[in-house]
Amino acid sequence: NEHDDKIEIFTIDDSIQGRLTSKNIISSQGSTPCSLDIDSTGKWLAVANYGGNGSSNFVLLPLNKSNIPEENNAQIVSIDGHGPNHDRQSHSHCHQVKFYQNNLYVIDLGTDTINVYHYDDTNGQVHLHCDRIKTQSSIGPRHILFHPDKLLAFVTNELDSTTNIYQIDSMIGKFEHLQTITTRRKNDEKENSPAELQLTPDKKYLLVSNRGDENIVIYYLNDNNNNNQVLSIKGYLDIHGLGPRYFTFDPTGHFLLVANQNSNNLICFSYNRNKDTFEFISQLVNIESPQHIVFIS
Repeated sequence: NEHDDKIEIFTIDDSIQGRLTSKNIISSQGSTPCSLDIDSTGKWLAVANYGGNGSSNFVLLPLNKSNIPEENNAQIVSIDGHGPNHDRQSHSHCHQVKFYQNNLYVIDLGTDTINVYHYDDTNGQVHLHCDRIKTQSSIGPRHILFHPDKLLAFVTNELDSTTNIYQIDSMIGKFEHLQTITTRRKNDEKENSPAELQLTPDKKYLLVSNRGDENIVIYYLNDNNNNNQVLSIKGYLDIHGLGPRYFTFDPTGHFLLVANQNSNNLICFSYNRNKDTFEFISQLVNIESPQHIVFIS
């Protein structure tokens, strides 16, 4: 809950009807929580506190035997620094926490950094795996995505409407920058900020949503990375709304759902893997400020 700096824990009592029961509410240990992730052992919950109303940090909270996070023994870590954009980068802004291959990745929009931490799953202690990875200045990295089959990481940059591609070596926390590519059409000039990024289920395309241009850019993943050009733009998908903060595919991989935060609607597209096309199917309206979608099996 970003407005009161709390984390609320629910049990799912009826997955068909979606009935939830609140079990506990705890402090996020910071200001404006915006991202959560659980490590592969199921012992630790990581929280990114953006710091909209104060200082930013990220937190590791131990999960007890009932899978409830405990505030005792929380590990709280801050990132020093700021960026050149005085309006958006006056201090650190941790925007995403992501566990991947025994490391915890923290994406910091405020300092233009990707931070790789090794963590001890027995006590939650973290330490920097290597030097902080500096992106280009003033780009505001927001979210990271790791390719499931290739040693590639994709980062969407909120402040300059670009996507970065890196070759990675997770054993030593090394990132080699390969490419930066725009999320926009050539003549788009209004204010824009990318949000979410995901691969299509067949891993042929990378999608990134644009808030402002109100579309999703579709990148083709090139098989032969000539001159390190991993991505090329295939086209754009009109999202039939405003502020596509989040999108995801359903468990079958046949449908793409887009949460339009500013127009209060949820859009469904079908994805045809054979034709590589998206087709508008339907929408749900009057959904107040949708920001995330989770499917429960």
